[in-house]
Amino acid sequence: MVMMEIRKKLSPRLIASLDFARAISACYVVLHHVANSHGWSHGLGLAFRFGQEAVLVFFLLSGFVIFANERTRAIHPRGYYLRRFRRIYPALIVSLLVSTLVAVTNGNFQEQFRWHGLFGTLLSLQDLSHLKPGVIVNPYLGNEPLWSLSYEVAFYLAFPFVLRFWLLHPSWANHAVGTACCAGYMIYVMVPNHWALVTAYFLVWWCGAMAAEGYQRGGRDFRSIGSPLYWLLFLCGIAGASVPLLGYRGLGFYPFLLFRHFIFSGFLLLLLFNTFGANLAQILSRFAKPAGAVASISYGLYVLHFPLLVTCHWAQSELGTAAALVMLLLLAYLSDRQLSQFLPRAPIR
Repeated sequence: MVMMEIRKKLSPRLIASLDFARAISACYVVLHHVANSHGWSHGLGLAFRFGQEAVLVFFLLSGFVIFANERTRAIHPRGYYLRRFRRIYPALIVSLLVSTLVAVTNGNFQEQFRWHGLFGTLLSLQDLSHLKPGVIVNPYLGNEPLWSLSYEVAFYLAFPFVLRFWLLHPSWANHAVGTACCAGYMIYVMVPNHWALVTAYFLVWWCGAMAAEGYQRGGRDFRSIGSPLYWLLFLCGIAGASVPLLGYRGLGFYPFLLFRHFIFSGFLLLLLFNTFGANLAQILSRFAKPAGAVASISYGLYVLHFPLLVTCHWAQSELGTAAALVMLLLLAYLSDRQLSQFLPRAPIR
C-alpha cells in the first residue's frame, strides 16, 4: 500500500521515463560489451565505448526509485533488507551458475576458478582491478558487469541509517553525506581501498535520492536537489585535481575514470532535472509499454549477458549468438521476475 501511495506522487510520464532509462541503459551495456569483444569499438562503434556511464545512470535511478518507494518503509530495516535481498540475489545466483557452466563448456573452469572470487562476489566485495587500485577481489569467473553490484549493495545497506538521520535533520544529513563522500575519495587517493571508493560513489546515489525528494516536494529543476548536488560538483573538482597529481593513464583508467564518472553524473542531473527533462519525459511516455517490459528484466540482462554473449565460445558464430540471445532473454525473465516469488516476503506494516 505504501509503495502504491508513493507511486501516485510520481506521474505516469515520469515512471515511463524511468523505465525507458533503465531499459536503454541495460541494452547499452550489453551492446558495449559485445562491441568490445568483437573489436567494433572504432568508427561508428565509438558510440558504444561508454558502458560505465550507463552504470552511473543505474546508480542515479536506484537512488531515485529506492528513496521514492522506501522513504517511509526503510526505517524498518528488516523488511527493507529482505526486499533488497529478493531483488539482488536470485538473478545474481543464476549469473554465477551460468558463468560456471560457460567456463566448464569453454574448458577453462579450473584455470579461472578462484574460491575468493566466488565468496567475494557473493559478499559483494568485487570490482575491476585492471581499471583501478585497491580492489579486494575481481568478479567471479570474469563476469565484469558484476563490479557495480558491490557498490549497489553497499548503498542499500547504508540507506536506512542515512535515512533516519535525514528524517531528523535533512540539511545536516545532506552536508554530512557530502563531507563523508568527498573525504572518502581523498582517502582513496592517499590509500586506495574498496570501502573509501564505495563511500565516494554513494554521493552519486544520494543525489538520485534527493532528486526524488525534490520531485515529490514539487520541484522541477536541479535546484530542488539541494546541497548534495553542490557536493557532487565539489567531488568533481577533487577528482579532477587528482588526475595531474597521480598521472593520466587513459580515459578508461584511474584516476581519470573516476573523474569521468562524477562529471557525467553531475551533467546528467543538470541536463535532465529541468524543463528539457520534462519535455523528454513527455516524448518517452509514448514508449511506456515496451520500455516497461524491457525494464522489468533489465537487471537480469545486466548480470547474465557477459558470460552468454561475450565469454561463451560457442556463442561467437551467428547461429550461436542467436541461441545465446534467446537463452539470455529467457533466463533474464525467469531470474528477474519469477525466482523472487519463491522467497519469503517482508511483513506489511
